[in-house]
Amino acid sequence: MSQADADAAHHERTARMIRLAELTAAGHPADADPIQAEIDAQYRALTALRAVSAEDYRAIGRSVVETETWRAAYEAIARGLAAYQRDAIEAFATTRLS
Repeated sequence: MSQADADAAHHERTARMIRLAELTAAGHPADADPIQAEIDAQYRALTALRAVSAEDYRAIGRSVVETETWRAAYEAIARGLAAYQRDAIEAFATTRLS
């Protein structure tokens, strides 16, 4: 991956986090269709790189909350966003991957 590709991927991840925060602020629950569409886009981006099982994806969701660096990145965008991302991933894995 070139530096330009890495920068573009980072920009898209940040934009996705901001969109999720905006949807959260609008009052959508973690399992709402607009939220799940964002989570689906995230999942498709991951699976373009490698296979991701339902349990792998759940582990990623948990790591957003449990890993200080990731949690801080999410919380810098919106308070509670890390837990919300985890919950949205759990809903996605349960309804679409199981």
